[in-house]
Order: sequence, then structure tokens, then C-alpha cells
Amino acid sequence: MVINLQFTYHLIASNLLSRKLRPKHVISKKLKLFTLVVAVSLFSIDSHAQNAPASSAIHTFDFELPVDQSIHYMTRQAWTTRNGLPHNSINAIAQDKQGFLWFGTWQGPVRFDGKDFDIYDDIRVTGLPDIGIFSIALNPCDDSIYVAGARGGISRFHDNRWLPLEPAPPFINEVEIDKNCTIWVSSSEKGLINYENNERVSRFTTEQGLPSNNVYQSRVDASGNLWAATAGGLSVKRAGAMRFELIDDLPANRVRKLLIDSDGRLLVGTGSGLYRQQDDKFTFEKLLPNLNFTISAINRTRDGALWLGTYRNGVLRFYNGELQQVNTDNGLPNNHVLDILEDQEGSVWVSTHGGLMQFRRSLFTTMQSHNGLAGDFVRSVYEFNDKLYVGTSSGISTLTKAQLATFESPHPLANQSVLSFSEYNNQLLIGTYTNGLFIWDGERVTDHLTTKNVLKSDEVRAIAGSEKHGLFLGSPVGVTQLKKTEKGWQTRLITTQDGLQNNYITTLRIIDNKLWVASVSGLSIVDLDASSTTEWQVRQLDFSDLHDAQLTFQISQKGPYVFLATDRGLIYHHQKEDTWAIINRDQGLPFDNFLAVSFDGDANIWLGSNRGAIFIAHDEFEDFLSGKTSHLTYQRFTEVDGMGSSQINSGGPSMIRSQNGRVWMSTARGVSSVAPSDLKAMVQIAPPAVIASVTADGQRVSYGGRIPADTQRLVVNYAGLGFLMADHIEYQVRLVGFDDQWLNRGSMTTSEYTSLPANDYIFQVRAAYPGGSWSEPASFAFARSEHPWQQSWFWLSLAVAITGIATMLVRARIRFLSNQRAQLERMVAEKTRELKGLARQDSLTQLGNRRAFDEQLQYEVKRCERSAQPLSLAIIDVDHFKLINDRFLHVVGDQVLIELSTLLSSLLREVDYVARWGGEEFALLMPETNAKDALQAAERIRQTIEDASFNHLANDLSVTVSIGVASSEHYPNHSALLVAADKALYQAKQGGRNRTELA
Repeated sequence: MVINLQFTYHLIASNLLSRKLRPKHVISKKLKLFTLVVAVSLFSIDSHAQNAPASSAIHTFDFELPVDQSIHYMTRQAWTTRNGLPHNSINAIAQDKQGFLWFGTWQGPVRFDGKDFDIYDDIRVTGLPDIGIFSIALNPCDDSIYVAGARGGISRFHDNRWLPLEPAPPFINEVEIDKNCTIWVSSSEKGLINYENNERVSRFTTEQGLPSNNVYQSRVDASGNLWAATAGGLSVKRAGAMRFELIDDLPANRVRKLLIDSDGRLLVGTGSGLYRQQDDKFTFEKLLPNLNFTISAINRTRDGALWLGTYRNGVLRFYNGELQQVNTDNGLPNNHVLDILEDQEGSVWVSTHGGLMQFRRSLFTTMQSHNGLAGDFVRSVYEFNDKLYVGTSSGISTLTKAQLATFESPHPLANQSVLSFSEYNNQLLIGTYTNGLFIWDGERVTDHLTTKNVLKSDEVRAIAGSEKHGLFLGSPVGVTQLKKTEKGWQTRLITTQDGLQNNYITTLRIIDNKLWVASVSGLSIVDLDASSTTEWQVRQLDFSDLHDAQLTFQISQKGPYVFLATDRGLIYHHQKEDTWAIINRDQGLPFDNFLAVSFDGDANIWLGSNRGAIFIAHDEFEDFLSGKTSHLTYQRFTEVDGMGSSQINSGGPSMIRSQNGRVWMSTARGVSSVAPSDLKAMVQIAPPAVIASVTADGQRVSYGGRIPADTQRLVVNYAGLGFLMADHIEYQVRLVGFDDQWLNRGSMTTSEYTSLPANDYIFQVRAAYPGGSWSEPASFAFARSEHPWQQSWFWLSLAVAITGIATMLVRARIRFLSNQRAQLERMVAEKTRELKGLARQDSLTQLGNRRAFDEQLQYEVKRCERSAQPLSLAIIDVDHFKLINDRFLHVVGDQVLIELSTLLSSLLREVDYVARWGGEEFALLMPETNAKDALQAAERIRQTIEDASFNHLANDLSVTVSIGVASSEHYPNHSALLVAADKALYQAKQGGRNRTELA
């Protein structure tokens, strides 16, 4: 059991101090000492409880800056087979110099660019004896990737080619490459094997002193000592020695993990905790004495934190004397951690038997109930006297530079469901859902107004006030005006009878002595100066020309503008010019409904919605307001960027700018905040751009290659290798030789060119995070050939031909030879077309064959990516076809396949494509068809075949089929789509055949 001292300190302090919220918590030195003694005692009492989970830390928060990047406050994102991984067990992780992440899985090595997984599961390509990969290593000398694992296979990926090495059977635990580019292979039964220049040169076993031939890992330290972690313990071959010697002061059990730490000392992961090398180099002491977990991975990140993977207890992070834990209870896919890697941007990747998890810096800082917030459903947030007040459905919390605190019972503000905040006469006004209005001076509640004394409703949804006109409270029964006199509070109600459009109030704002009243039916303005004691001067605003907006959720003022977050978009009003306009989808925003609006410290605008936070840069928005541009660009941020929830609630107010420039947002799962400096820091490192592939009319083009003169379409696929905000990466491209200007491509990762003229070209792409600097461009050189008539030799030949026409005999002879050549070329072309057709056509059914189908599938997958339309795949298998062949002979079986192909062709649309997949299997592509429609179509096909009569082929002959269906809605690449459809077919077979199953 790992006890966090900071947690214990807060726990005991909270019990000894008053449960009332106090502005300053003063804890004596004696109390701190007592806390420390109790914490140490608790630590000691349970020090032998192996495999007990570590306690989560209780953190303090900085009001001006994000919380420290502890493991509990990093943004986490998980990947599994549902996201495109071929297998959930990620045995090893590496990153190459370009920035690609590599994963070793039981279904082959995988390369990841932040969005797409490239799976190398074809052993004919990789040269491996098996697709199971247990180790991946980067060779720093040439940036090649080495993969190894099952059956002892090793293969090297370099320059987009796989080159297999001599295997080291039976199984490889790890491949390590030292600074001299020597390869050390740790095998399960053959000891430690050494490769130089990719050639196997030597082997170390028990005969050379290893305690076991089962070697898990090896490391070469700065002094040239070779360390080996084995099933029999840790051993070392000292520099210049011939034999290994066993390290005696470690536990007599298997050692699985080694790490050369930043100070050059060795860290050793054992079955009973972590050990560190002492200064004399060959003795060890236990690091974290009370940690007895089995260590399965070790990594030291650049911030100095020590990350530990365990066998059964998830991942641990040791930083500044604090030990933290993440396991399946708080989001880890599986508690058995297999590897840990820090990438080039500082994200930490943790692989498990249940999938992959990324821990990365959060753009947003979020506080939730597990951090001490009163509740997760936050409706309103407000800054008062250098404190941030967070109103939730379960109570009120305050945030200062010192800590996060919550009003607890028996305090009168405890457990209040808060709807709104405001400020009046240096006091904080707190509107609740069922308990009226509280007035708080920062130390105590000075007044509490309800329906029992002065209010017309206990539901206070909005508050506005001014020294001249008093307080205004919005509720479901109208607006209540409150004025404090010597006789107490005087009240007056404003309702629809006075001119409001509806009594159910959503928000209030006083601007220039005018009360803006938003209701569920529209907006009204009350002229407070012009109103009398008997009559309110109310003007109803007509928004029928502004997309008929009715619901206004928040009103904000900036310069000469008033901004309204409404159900039809962002309405803005220029007060001096008295103009009104609206911003929504028509101006480039992703949707129309906005619940909040605010500006950060750099005057960037933030819009709150139920689908995330919308950010528009200051310069962009200023250009729009001044008419320099008519279309806005934006970034949308959601949970993957650190927000507690994409649902930003409406409240009074639900989004504000604090004095330090941060924007605070009330969400359905906590309060989230972001600062301009956060965004600037996040985008400082530009994601490197890479070019994944270049194809000309579907044929791959090599770098420096030449494409034919008749090429109609050139397609370039590229990616930005950034993992901090992969969904927000933007691209610019240019084709030098065609257009030297950079073109904005947004988030598009494909560029197409048609009918390029003959020339030498260089395609370039660069990537950036929103508002960040552009990366160095990635380049791809190629050339397009000229047509014959565009080349000088053609004109020379023509001149020779014209000269040769001097005589009729020569002219006739040239014509005769030209005709002969043309005839031969036509014959060759016709034969070539016939052969190409035969190569892609099934000779029995005349349908396309497997090769033709694979080409069509790749084409349709790319097309569906570009058009954002779904693509469905069905694999059809004839039930008990072997019995048909055995009972009625193969002639009848062949005829069944022929008739099935005819029947299938008659049932399809023009856009569908059917091919003979092989044997008794057919494959069907259904473009622009979602999973539900594809399943219905497949079921119609199955039923039609079942109802069809085959008695004319043989008596008592009946034919049924089983069909597996998959859709790109769930499996975005062609490999995953095929695997999913095949698995669905297998389920149909297992379910009794003559049925249709959807993956």
C-alpha cells in the first residue's frame, strides 16, 4: 500500500479543522509534524502488502496557471482494436526520427501517424516467420526500425523496405541497439545474441556465466559494462571481461526490465520492486522501499518523472517525492503494462494487454468531483475578491492560488444547487435552483432571500444589478427588482404584462442603464431611466431577420459591441451604429446553437456549446467584424483536449474571463479553463510533415520517378506526425513547377492534380497546430513525361520523313511500313487488353477475381474517405458447398457458382461491385451505403438465393448462403474492413449458416 503524504496531510487537517469553509487554512507546525508521523506510520504498517493499489494524490491548484502536469491531470486518450489497432496487446513502443510511432502487436508491427494505423501483417513482405511482434527498437545510426518476436524472427524496416535478418529462435524478448550500433538480442532459450552490421557474430549463454539462458533485456552502460536481465537474476559482463558475474544483492528472482537513468546509473525492475545502482557501480539499493510490485516497464521522462509499468497494478509515476497511480479503476485499459515511451512532443504512451493509452499535456485544465469539486455538473462560474466561485448542482467550491475548497455542512451555502452568480455592492450574489438568493461578503452570508420573505420564486436563474437601480433577478415567473431601504427589501415584478416576451427568464445584463432581459421567447430591453414607479418602458426586439433567434443564453459586451449567444447563432449588435447581425453556419461556424460567449486575455473569442468550445483568433474575428473577410475559421476543442465534457452548460454566467486572462467554462463534468499562453505553448513545436504515398492513376510513384505522359490523376497522401492535438493539425501544400504559392488544405491529408503538363515537379507539404509555426516542408520530386510531339526528336524525325518524300517509291515504301507497324501495334494492344482482362476476371463466373476486387476495394475506400460517405462490404459464402460437389459432382457445383454469379449481378445497383472472392465465396462492395442499409441488402440477397430453385441442375438441390457484413463507419481502412467482414461471416457460419451477420 502506497500512502501519499500530501493526501494524508489534507485528510488529517480536514478532520481537525472546522468543517466550515475558511478563507485561510492555518495549520500549525505541530499539526504538520503529527501528520507526517501518522503518514509514515501508515506507510510502515502496510509496507508488506504486495500488489495493493497506490493512493491517488490530492492536489492544490494554481488559479493563474494550469495545474502541474501530474499523471492525474494529463489528458488521456486510449486506442484499441475499435480504433484500428490489429490487436489490443501492445508489447513494445518505439518512435522513429520522422516522428512515426511504432507498436509491436501479436498481429504484426504497426506504424501510427496520429490518425491512421499502417499494419504490416504480411510475412511475405516483412520476411518474418510469424506476425507476432514482442520487441521494437530504433537504430539511431540510420533511423531504421527493428522488429522481433515469435519464432525468433528479426526484420529491419528502412527506406520503406523490409530486410529480414538471420533469426534467433525460439522466441525474442527484446532487441537493443547500443550507441555503437551493435544489436543485442535477448532470447527466451538461447541466451544473449550479438549482431554487427546486421550479421550474427556471437552468443552468450550459461557457459559464459549467465545465470539463465532466458534473457529478458540487456543494456550497455557508459563504461562499456554489459548488463543482462535474466530469469535467474541480474548479471554483468564488465568491460574487457570474458564472462558474466551474478549480482548478489538483488532478490533471487527474475529481472525483467533495465534502464540506464539520466545520471548513468542502472535502474532494475524485479518481481519485488525497483532497484537502483549505487555509486560503486556493482551494488544496488531498493528505490521506493515499500513498493513491492512486479515491475514490467521503466521510463524516465524529460521532466525528471520516473514512470513504472507493473504486472498487475497499472502504471506509476514518481515525481518530486510523490507516487501516483493509474489503473483500470481510473481509465487504464488493462493493469498489465507492457511498455512506456515518451515521444518527441513529451506525450507518454503506455501499452497494456488491453490497448494503448496516451498521457499528454492538457490544453484545458479541468477540475471535477474527484479533485475536490462540489459536483461535476457545473452551471455557473464567477470571480469575486480574487477567488473563483464554481456553482454546481451539488454545491459551491472556491478556487484560489492556495487550494480548492468546498462549502460543507453545516455551512448555509453547503449543498446548494447553484444557477447564477453576480456582484452587488462588493458582495457576491448566489442564485440557487430551489433556495432563493444568498448574499455573501466573502466571510459570511449577510442575507438570504426566498419566497418566505420577499421573492416571487425560489429559482433564481439570472442576476444583474446597478447602484442606481438595484438588483434584478430572473426566474420562471419574470424579473424581480430588489431595492434595499431602511424598511428592508422593496420588490417589484416585471412580466409579460409589462411587455416582456415571456416570463421564463434565461439571462440578464445591464448595459448603459438598460436592462437586457432574455427569455425563452425572445429578448426585451427595459429602459430603466425612462421607467417610472408605475410603468416600465419595455421594447421587444424582433429577431425574425436573424434566423428567428429566440433563446438567448448569455450576453457579453466588448468595445462597441454586444454579443448574444443564442439558439440560432452568435448575434452581435454595434451600439453606436445600431446595427444587428448574426454568425452561424453561413459564416463558417460548425453549428448554430451557442450557450455562452467570452473573450480571453488576448481578446480571442470563445463560444460555448453542447458540442465543445469554439475558438476564433482575435485577428480573424476583427477582420470579420470590419468586413475584410466574410468567412470565419475556427478550432473546436472537446474532451480529447482536456475538457471535462464537450457539453458546456448554460448558466448565469457559464463562461467568464478571469482577471489573469483565462477563460473558465461550466461543463457537464467539471469546470474547465484555458489561457492564451496554454494554446501558444501547445503549438510551439510544429508537427513534422511526412509524405505517405504518391500514386499516378492508381500506380505508386517512387521518389524521383517519372510518370507517363497520359497520366490523368496524381494523388499525394501525407500526414503531420503530431500527437498533442492530432485532430487539429492543419496543412499547406505547393507543387513547385506548377504553382509556387502555398495553398491552405485545412485538415485534408490528400491532394490531387489532374492533367499536369510535362515538367519536373517537387511536391511539398508542411504542417502546423492552429496558430503555431509551420514545420519544415516534406518534399517529393517527380517528373511527367512529354508526349512524342512535344519532344525534339519527333520534329527531327518529321523533317527526315519530309525529306524522304522526294520520290514516290520512297513515299509508298514508308507508308507501307507505317501501316504494317500500326497494325502490329493494334494487335499487340488488343492482346494486351485481353490479357489484362483475363488477369482480373474469373474464368468460371466471368466476374472480377480476387485481384480485381482488391483494386476496386482500395479505390472505393479512398473515394469514401474523400467524400465522407460510408462504404459497406459483404462476403458471401455458399453453405455446404463441398457436400454439393460430393453429392452432385463438380460439374453441378460449377454450374451453381455460375448461376449464383448471374443472380447476384441481377440484384445489384449500378454502383455496386461483385467479384468471386475464391472457391465458393463472393465479395460485394456497396458504396454510399451505411451498415444498416447494407445489412438489409445482404439479407434480401440471402433470402432471394434461398427462394431460388436449382432443381433444373439436379433433383433435391437447394442452395443457401451465409453473409458477413462490415461498414467503414466502424472500420475505416480496407484491411480492418476485410477482417471485420470475414469475422462476421465466421459468426454467421457458427450461428447455423443461412444467415446474415453485421460486424
